[in-house]
Amino acid sequence: MNSKKNIIILSAGLILVALNIFAFYMIKEGIGIAEALKNAKSKQAIKSLEQKQIWSDILPSLVFTIDIAIIFFVLYLLIKMVFKSLKKSTPTK
Repeated sequence: MNSKKNIIILSAGLILVALNIFAFYMIKEGIGIAEALKNAKSKQAIKSLEQKQIWSDILPSLVFTIDIAIIFFVLYLLIKMVFKSLKKSTPTK
């Protein structure tokens, strides 16, 4: 059971790393899209680039929000573990 839990944690970590790499790639592409948007002449190209710009803004924001939520969850688990160990270490009367 413990090895299954470790495999799940490891795979979740790998997925999170892959999502972060994808988010940074999207940010890099978003910078390129913003530059192309400045130089675009036709309305069709501007409309298409604006739609791509929206996606390149939304997806990294979602990934970084998930990162922050996971960081807070891990901090919660660590604080819970610390309080549990402190509770066990203090003598009761």
